[in-house]
Amino acid sequence: MKHTRAAAAVAAVSATLLILGTTSASAARPEIDHWTFTDSHIEQEEHDDFCLDEEGNEIVPFDVLYEEDSHGNFRGMVRKGVFYGASTVHIEQSWTNLDTGKSMSAVWQGQEKDHEVVDNGDGTFTITILFTGPTKTYDDEGDLLFKDVGRTFGTIIVDENGEFLEFVSGDSKGQFDTADRDFCLDLIEFTS
Repeated sequence: MKHTRAAAAVAAVSATLLILGTTSASAARPEIDHWTFTDSHIEQEEHDDFCLDEEGNEIVPFDVLYEEDSHGNFRGMVRKGVFYGASTVHIEQSWTNLDTGKSMSAVWQGQEKDHEVVDNGDGTFTITILFTGPTKTYDDEGDLLFKDVGRTFGTIIVDENGEFLEFVSGDSKGQFDTADRDFCLDLIEFTS
């Protein structure tokens, strides 16, 4: 499992999709909303595939508590008959080793916006989303471990209700300290 903006992106996209699913495609004026999201769970209980090797064995030998606090502002509008959304985001995440109490955390502050929305004509939409802003990862002492700065494009497919169906592709340009690192191995190293 590589470090990516995936966790932050999923949270931002989820917020956008929740609003997309409740917004009329014929809305004439922009939708503007403030959103917040919090989450707390044990990773291995929430995600069956959390930090598994190629044979399906768990890599991380301890339970991991995931916590997230996110907020931002959403703006959505119809352009050429298709709904586009954008958010400013501030996302704070942490992964805590429940055996040691040590954690690794990440902060992302930036923007996510629908760069291109295509109506596929079959009740689905292909959305290319642009993510900008730095993501900084810290150890338990608050020391900076990694910094990812640049822009990331992610393409997904959703149904007409905004329900996520498929991740199609992603591409990043900039300085990404975590690009060739393994998140699971870093989690073991920095929280043990």
